[in-house]
Amino acid sequence: MKFYLIYILLSFSTWVGQKANPFSIEIRPRIIDNSKIIVNVEITNHLNQPIDYLEGFLSEYSSKGMLMNEKRLVLLYSYEPALQTGFSTIRTAKFDLSNEKPSNYEFNISKIKFFGDNRVFAWHKKSGFIRID
Repeated sequence: MKFYLIYILLSFSTWVGQKANPFSIEIRPRIIDNSKIIVNVEITNHLNQPIDYLEGFLSEYSSKGMLMNEKRLVLLYSYEPALQTGFSTIRTAKFDLSNEKPSNYEFNISKIKFFGDNRVFAWHKKSGFIRID
């Protein structure tokens, strides 16, 4: 009986210790001169290892949910200092202002490379890390 209790406590403690999201992604659109929208994408690293390369796609959706535009953003290049745990990086993209209702923006991470590792991963909220190279 003690063995089962210890097993349950250990499995629960490992489940509680894991973070739900390894990244915090914050998107801040701003209207400039009533003609363009500047979108800032900020990503904070919550992993226990530094990130060497980070790339993704910033998608613009209409108020009805239709995809209007998509731009590739490299938030962290390999020649820049690695993104350490708890630190964040910011990049900006420019979109034209339409006469419709305000657009919605979503950022999806497409490539991640960790410091000291040659493997390349993709990350999704539901699937987690997927090795792509």
